[in-house]
Amino acid sequence: MVTVLPGPLLPLMAARWGLRDVQSGAFFAALFLASTVGSIFSPHWLRRNLPLGYSSMTAGVLLLIAAGSTAKAAVGHALSLTAFALVGLGVGLSVTATNLLVGITVEGRDGGGIGERARRISIVNLWWGIGAVACPWLIAAAEQHGRLRSLLVLVAVGTAAMFLALVPQWGKPEFGTGAGTRATLRSEAGILTFFAALLFLYVGVETVVGGWITTYANRFSGLTVARAGLIVSLYWMAVLAGRWLGSVALKAVAERVVLLPALAMSLFAVVVLVAPHSTVVVLVAVAAAGAGFGPVFPIAVSRMLGRLSDHRNTGWVFAMTASGGAVLPWLTGLVSTRTGSLRDGFLVAVAALVAILGLAAGENAILPECRG
Repeated sequence: MVTVLPGPLLPLMAARWGLRDVQSGAFFAALFLASTVGSIFSPHWLRRNLPLGYSSMTAGVLLLIAAGSTAKAAVGHALSLTAFALVGLGVGLSVTATNLLVGITVEGRDGGGIGERARRISIVNLWWGIGAVACPWLIAAAEQHGRLRSLLVLVAVGTAAMFLALVPQWGKPEFGTGAGTRATLRSEAGILTFFAALLFLYVGVETVVGGWITTYANRFSGLTVARAGLIVSLYWMAVLAGRWLGSVALKAVAERVVLLPALAMSLFAVVVLVAPHSTVVVLVAVAAAGAGFGPVFPIAVSRMLGRLSDHRNTGWVFAMTASGGAVLPWLTGLVSTRTGSLRDGFLVAVAALVAILGLAAGENAILPECRG
């Protein structure tokens, strides 16, 4: 929920404080740049960073509530940037730790091969998707009834409860490896660089579509802010469905058989969004893009972990992943502001998807030591 908060809240904050697109795009930058910092440190103390991440999220949501109480644009914008930075730090710490814990602990179990690792990472990310789907609906309903502050208070209570529930993790031993971190980092630098680039672009594109689609629909489809915000839920529902279908497919087919068609479908869908279309076509394109995005992250993380001997080096990969969520949405807002058209801004997503598809298709040629 907290990861996708900027999307449905963005039009409300922009209207309240008169923000330009480039200023609104800074919210994504604050969240994901802070997430970058959290991701760097998370792999070294996985069990500690699970609860610490939720404490940072709690502080961020509470500060966001405080920001909403001021009508002064400069103050509200500054407080909101700080709030999203705290949320992002928490996401970087806890989400990275969660994915790594699932990916690491699956090894050694019955059927715990690469395909099973990808399937289990997909399943745990389904629950992330449920929160992403629910968030815009809840915000739209709360805004309609004047209860947005109450909803954010409930979110803060939820993150605080997760912090308390995970505090016992501090007392458990951390995961370690027998490899020397520096030596392993040098030997696996190519693998880390490859997946850092791929996930940087992927999370950036996913965030561009999820973060800007509310504003896009409001401007070009004539929908109210509340109704346009529900398109974000459609998008995340499609991501959720794609992730579930991917986890099912991974029982029977290879990862690349799922990955490459999914990326191709997403690319076609985002290209459709660039040209003027009816509301119905926009809805279908958003759903197709989300469904294609669904299996990408779990499969990419699984393939990365399958190649590495020391998971502690992955902090920089997850850091680059979070950076993509900061840079590409901000760049989309910048292009939109300079050209005067958010459609032109979506060309950033098109270019990134072309690069992602090229990397995924050429993975075995670029990293020939691992096939599959």
